[in-house]
Amino acid sequence: MSEPPPQDPSDPYAAPPPGGTPPPPPPAAPGGTPGYPPPPPPGYQAPTYPAAGYPGGQPPKQGASGLSIAALIVAILALVLCWIPFVGAIGALVALVLSIAAWMTSKSAGRPVGLAVAATIVSALAAVAGVLLTILILWVFDEFGDDVRECQNQSVTQEQLDRCLEDRVNDRFGIDSTP
Repeated sequence: MSEPPPQDPSDPYAAPPPGGTPPPPPPAAPGGTPGYPPPPPPGYQAPTYPAAGYPGGQPPKQGASGLSIAALIVAILALVLCWIPFVGAIGALVALVLSIAAWMTSKSAGRPVGLAVAATIVSALAAVAGVLLTILILWVFDEFGDDVRECQNQSVTQEQLDRCLEDRVNDRFGIDSTP
């Protein structure tokens, strides 16, 4: 039969030697229980350990949300296309709705809201520009559409058409073209 390996006499969890008495327990720390650190001195607070390694709970999520990025892309497209009647205005309104939704979801999820705010500002600018340019273009077509049609019916050549349109515009704005 083989001998068991020798045991460390200071090990409190070691099995007692065969035929002997168990070793005495290790000495307790002053003012505490064995195996635990001593209590802090009076006047000091005991150390605390934050939950999951972060003070104050969960850390904020990093990066912008996909909805914020989509809202900014649609807002930029609406700003570029705002000169096309109705297209820019409708695209800007869609971007405005997306950016406000992105702003609210980012805020509630603890994500940064900077990109959503930028999308809201760009889409609001695109909406104003799109609506104003749509109104302007419709007004120009309404004001000068009849003049263009009349000049096209009267003119045979491009020079005659250009001269007719120039005379009509000068008459509307009270410009005298004679030297």
